[in-house]
Amino acid sequence: MRLIFIKALGLLASLAAAAPAVPATPDVPLGQPASEDARTEQLPRLVLYYQTTHDSFGRPISMLPLITEKNIALTHLIVCSFHINWNNTLTLNDYPPHYPLFNTLWNETVVMKQAGVKVMGMVGGAAAGSFHTSTLDGSIADFEYYYGQLRDAIVTYGLEGMDLDVEQPMSQTGITRLVRRLRADFGPDFIITLAPVAPALHKGGNLSGFDYMTLEDTVGKEIAFYNAQFYNGWGDLASTYTFDRIVNTGWNPQKILAGQVTTPANGGGFVAHNRLNATISELRSKYGQIGGIMGWEYFNSRPGDTSQPWLWAQVMTAILRPNLVPQLRITKSMADRLTKAWRDSVGVGESEISTIVAPPNVDYMSMINA
Repeated sequence: MRLIFIKALGLLASLAAAAPAVPATPDVPLGQPASEDARTEQLPRLVLYYQTTHDSFGRPISMLPLITEKNIALTHLIVCSFHINWNNTLTLNDYPPHYPLFNTLWNETVVMKQAGVKVMGMVGGAAAGSFHTSTLDGSIADFEYYYGQLRDAIVTYGLEGMDLDVEQPMSQTGITRLVRRLRADFGPDFIITLAPVAPALHKGGNLSGFDYMTLEDTVGKEIAFYNAQFYNGWGDLASTYTFDRIVNTGWNPQKILAGQVTTPANGGGFVAHNRLNATISELRSKYGQIGGIMGWEYFNSRPGDTSQPWLWAQVMTAILRPNLVPQLRITKSMADRLTKAWRDSVGVGESEISTIVAPPNVDYMSMINA
């Protein structure tokens, strides 16, 4: 995923320090295994990452068009990126997740869930630190301390799953321990996913250090699906070639999402919608069903770009999930709460709303339909 720089945390110096390795045996009870719904629901899935939270004017970027605009059947929205910071606290991108600028985000996720979209978090990404041997891949004491921060965020913000985007070396026992602990703490309906680069699933290039097939053999029943990255030089979706290699390695095609960048601005390997449609159609004719499509990321997706980023999800719905649009009902009290959260997120009060440089970019009152 795209690199987000962490401000004023001194990570580079911190991560250079040596730390104890994770214990050889991740002795964590599983509790109840993942439910069938957590593993297979809503096939084929349409998944979108939501990372950029504010526009260039500092206004919150609303995710609600993904459920208010017509002909969109999104299944999962992944809020990102949570970062574990050595010798510091958890952040969402550059700030703690409780900061007021995220008020709109957390209020809108409530509405998304009411419309049937699964709202997850993502930890890790291209900013190193979350899976270091001094944090989530560390000693029992280190793991408990930093995992506790992640666990508390899941509870506080009502996240329905967690995507583990491991883009730094992590041990096999460390990732297994993390998967098992999430399942033990959050039960069978919690959605656990990973986001490998596509070649990591066919014994090719791998940013994560551990072996994904070994992980699948060990705790695969706990993992709902894999948001495979077919971009930035890690394969592409201009043809079925890379996906076929993954399936031929032994993977169930229903667990693999065909991940793409939603615009060339987000990375290399963007595939135009007509070409992507042909690839997905060919994959479905071969395998009957695939895991779905994943997009990185929402705010500037083509063809609508920053003015209408939800159009990407409309196009993907037409390719993948036509006639499966969720139903949304917004009351006046919900619209009032969302409007207040928007003001809090840009740091203005009732009397100041007309004086900010850019006008509000979301009209929640127009969404009232109940």
